[in-house]
Formats: sequence, structure tokens, C-alpha cells
Amino acid sequence: MIAYLDLKPMNDRLATQISSALADCMSKSSYLRGSQTQAFEEEWADFCGQKFTVACNSGTDALTIAAKALQLQTVRVQANTLALTGIGLALGGAEVEICEIDSEGRISNAESNCVPVLLFGRIPLPETLPAQLYDAAHAHGWQPPENSQAAWSFYPTKSLGAFGDAGAITTNDPALAQTMLEICGRDDQMRNPQQITSRIDEIQAAILRIKLQHLPSWLEQRKNIADVYNSRLSHLGITVNGDSFNHIYAIRSECRTALREYLLGKGVETKIHWDKSLNKIDGPWKAPYAYPQAKKWADEILSLPIYPGLSQDDVTYICDSIEEFYEHQEFKS
Repeated sequence: MIAYLDLKPMNDRLATQISSALADCMSKSSYLRGSQTQAFEEEWADFCGQKFTVACNSGTDALTIAAKALQLQTVRVQANTLALTGIGLALGGAEVEICEIDSEGRISNAESNCVPVLLFGRIPLPETLPAQLYDAAHAHGWQPPENSQAAWSFYPTKSLGAFGDAGAITTNDPALAQTMLEICGRDDQMRNPQQITSRIDEIQAAILRIKLQHLPSWLEQRKNIADVYNSRLSHLGITVNGDSFNHIYAIRSECRTALREYLLGKGVETKIHWDKSLNKIDGPWKAPYAYPQAKKWADEILSLPIYPGLSQDDVTYICDSIEEFYEHQEFKS
């Protein structure tokens, strides 16, 4: 079986470094708000081309903290994102409205109150730049515009993943960074009436620092796999366009269920991100319109394996299997 995602080989190669970092945290009895957190915040800001990082408990909390600090009132979010995008913003006090996507799965009407989602790691189109805030949970490697903020997730399956959960916000605004630190509850003083307790722990920060050293190489491996998929599958008309950091490699198929079952029978695991658009989910948002493009997207999207360590032979086998499926479909028709 070719797993959709296999983190074990990648983590095994870092086991010695990670064990040493864990032992260091234990020996110092340092678990929160220590040197590992400070160092990770500096290193992640530098990697993102921004001046400040505020690390927190999760990507959802990152959106909540940013929304509170920016005092967002009304925001528009694309219908094909994960529900946690809307939930995180709503918890931050914003009124969330769901908007339709275009045929390529992007936010269809770029306005100043949009929070663009870099879905699957795809880079925003020029007309969506610059937004005040981006959901960049999938887009490790991207550098936000100078006057923008970005919310990041380090959920274990992300391109840069913790051994638990963690998130962050990056910004170039020192006053905003300080406000976000206060909202996080970085120290034990009540400094902001909107404060929540959302902190990265020292162990996760230490692990992320180790992994960050390898992230450029991992992103290059993801790009190489995506390039093969694009080259082999584009003639089938199922690839999703756009420059991407390839956290997820998704295709679109009008016969998704049959294709997914066929691939499973061939020993290839796939995932769906996601099978319902936000207007079909009860949540803290308004969805006042019809969303035909979002429905079509949710009915067709299918994610293929893509991760560091996935072999060239496995990628070739996946492509061969998809081509075989479509050859059979053409024969049947």
C-alpha cells in the first residue's frame, strides 16, 4: 500500500537530534516561554521574510489571535476552505461571510475584507494582493507581502509539522506583534481584555527548529513530485492550475468515487480535502448565496500522495494507475 502520508521515515532520520532536544528541555525543566520558543519565533520570521513571529497553540488560534489584534469586523472567506478557517476568525470576533470560488478554486471576488486561503499551498493571484491577513496554513515557504500578516499551522501533517499541535502569526508591525503576544497570554499578567491562553510549548518549538533546517529540502522534494504529476496527468484535464508550495497535491475528477476506489484497489491511498463546502456546514458564518462552483469543487477534488520520501517508483506507479483508469473509462464510454 502506498500511504497517502507517511511521516515515520522522515521523523526517524531526525530521531537523534529530536531526542537530544527533548532531553535538553527536560534537564532545564523548561516547558513554556523559554529559549526554544524565542529562537523558533526569530527563525520562522526570518524564513517567512517578516520581522516578528508570535507562536501559539494551533493554526486556528493563530487566526483567532490575528482577528482580535487586527480588530477585524467583517471578513469574507472562500467556500472551499476548511471549516476551521471560518471558526478561527469568528472566535476572534469577526463576522464571517462565505464567498463563491472561481473555476480554479480560488476566491472569486477580491475585496479588501477578504482573508485569502493559500489552499493546498497555492500562491495568491496578483489581484488578491495585498490582503491584511492570509490563512497560510498550507503554504510553508511563502513570504507574505510587506504590510500583511499571515497565520500558520504546524499541525503534524503540515510541511513543517510539530509532534503535537502549534501555530503562529507573522507580521512586520511591532505594535501588532506586541498586542498578539498579550492576547496569547505569553506571561502571567492580564495585559489585554481579549486574552486567551494559547502558547507553543518548548518541546514543540525545539522540534520545529530542527525540522525547519530541513524544510527547504523537503519543499524541493514536494516540488519534484508535483512536477511529475503535472507532466504525467495534465493531458487528462484533471490537474489544478497555479504555482504552489505543494502541501497537498489535488486533482479534479468528475468520476472521483470510481477513481478513488480504483486507486485503492491498486494499493494507493487518497484523501478528499474537503467533501463539503462551507455553505453546507453549520458554522459561525453567513452563506447567503448559491455556490455552484464550490459544490462542483467539493464533488470532484481528490488528493494524491505527496511527501518527502515518496519514491520515484511510487509516483510513477500512481500516475500509471490513473492513466489506466482513464483508458478504461474511455473504453467504456
